[in-house]
Amino acid sequence: MFKKMMAKIGIGSAKVDLVLHKNEYELGENIEGKFIVQGGNVEQFINKIDVDFMLTVRTKKQEYNAVIAKIHVSDSFTIGASERRELPFSYKLPKDFLISSHYVNYYFVTNLDIASGVDHRDHDYVHINPPQRLNNLISAFEQLGFREKHDSRSFDGYSQEFEFAPTSFLRGEVEEVEFIVALEEDRINMLLEVDMYTYGRREYEVKREVSLSNDILADGSRLVDFLQRVLSDIVENPQAYLFERDFSSYKHGGKHRHSGFAGALGGIAVGLLGGMIVGEIMDEVMGDMFEGALGDAGEGLESVFGGEEEGGMFDFFGGDDE
Repeated sequence: MFKKMMAKIGIGSAKVDLVLHKNEYELGENIEGKFIVQGGNVEQFINKIDVDFMLTVRTKKQEYNAVIAKIHVSDSFTIGASERRELPFSYKLPKDFLISSHYVNYYFVTNLDIASGVDHRDHDYVHINPPQRLNNLISAFEQLGFREKHDSRSFDGYSQEFEFAPTSFLRGEVEEVEFIVALEEDRINMLLEVDMYTYGRREYEVKREVSLSNDILADGSRLVDFLQRVLSDIVENPQAYLFERDFSSYKHGGKHRHSGFAGALGGIAVGLLGGMIVGEIMDEVMGDMFEGALGDAGEGLESVFGGEEEGGMFDFFGGDDE
């Protein structure tokens, strides 16, 4: 009798443990393992076992959590005292998930629903890596002399962005190279952005869409040579690709959004978290704009609202007469 009372408050009751075959997976791969249900000090009736697959995305201001999938594992059964049961587990990762990073984490929450007792939960984290062909692309940038930045692989509400700084090739000419990707069966489509140092009197972002077949992605030296030619062409002929920064293109840090790039990596997170994160980013952008404007007030209103100079606030909204 005493054991039953204690089990009802969670002491000596049944427990569940999700044991995965490994903790790191690639996009599109099957996550496999088993559930071990261990009976407690008394026989107990289990209503069900289910699992929530969770996504956590961190931004500068806060952390967002979303349930990606609810997975039913088992209907009701009785587990005897000290009895051990094993149940198989399998879940196929979609190909458009965000990749794990400083800002993105994944974990499973297994819930053992115990009748007339305290439920037991188990948390298991998994790390989701890029598929090999995307790893090859990242490696090619590194071989060219680019270093992936700490802020890389963040989610801006639309897509996951990779950010690199030059350490040798194009150093002094290029401030930063960024790209997002859309993974297709036979290729990777990349929207490449090169942040140029001052060009004329304004700063420019140079964008170019690049399609990389699986054949070139599998050939390391060929891929490096191809990217080198693409980047050199952008730097030598920026007029062909120039994108002048304006208000409509801003996101956090004064960089553009990629909302129009079809099939971009991280698409599944757009519906789950996109609206919340984009709202935070836009609040941040507007705050930065007006903070900067007020900070320049000592230089005169002309520096804030434009006046005869280019680059004033009205320029963001197309203040010219054209």
